[in-house]
Amino acid sequence: MDGLSDDDFKDYYENQHAPLASSLLSLEGYERNYVNSRLNPLYKSLGSISIFKYQSMEALDVVGKQMSSDAGDILRNDEVKFMNVPKNYFVLTQSDQLTEMEFNKKIFYSVRDMENLNLLDSYDGIKKISNNLVIEPNQIFGIAEYGITKEASLDTLEHLTQEHPQAIITSCVF
Repeated sequence: MDGLSDDDFKDYYENQHAPLASSLLSLEGYERNYVNSRLNPLYKSLGSISIFKYQSMEALDVVGKQMSSDAGDILRNDEVKFMNVPKNYFVLTQSDQLTEMEFNKKIFYSVRDMENLNLLDSYDGIKKISNNLVIEPNQIFGIAEYGITKEASLDTLEHLTQEHPQAIITSCVF
């Protein structure tokens, strides 16, 4: 939320909101990726990219019903305490995991066409996790998701963000 520091946002999300969501919803996979506003000036008010993973559309429908109940009201009331709710949005994707590795730091890169989905593949020290092909909304084609490895240098990441300022660097909590 505007005016809330990155650390305060993460602290509230991890210690209040995420446990609340986990207690109220049938989440099969729940990952928070926190945006560092200094590293991502184009996205300094984004806060986080949350990933909810479901094995089927039926499982997603269950959570949709839960969000239409009192549980959803409780979560929405909590969100206004730390999120800029009007800026929240969702992207429904079909994802094929390319690696089972987990990464503490990630890069998300949204693209409008298939040709750019692999644009960051040549950078040393990052590994493609998934191509996250967008089902809806259709303003973008996909969101390439990369893990940042220990071999990644600061120079490489600075070069990447200079060439691709729309790349979002995050720290991840599973």
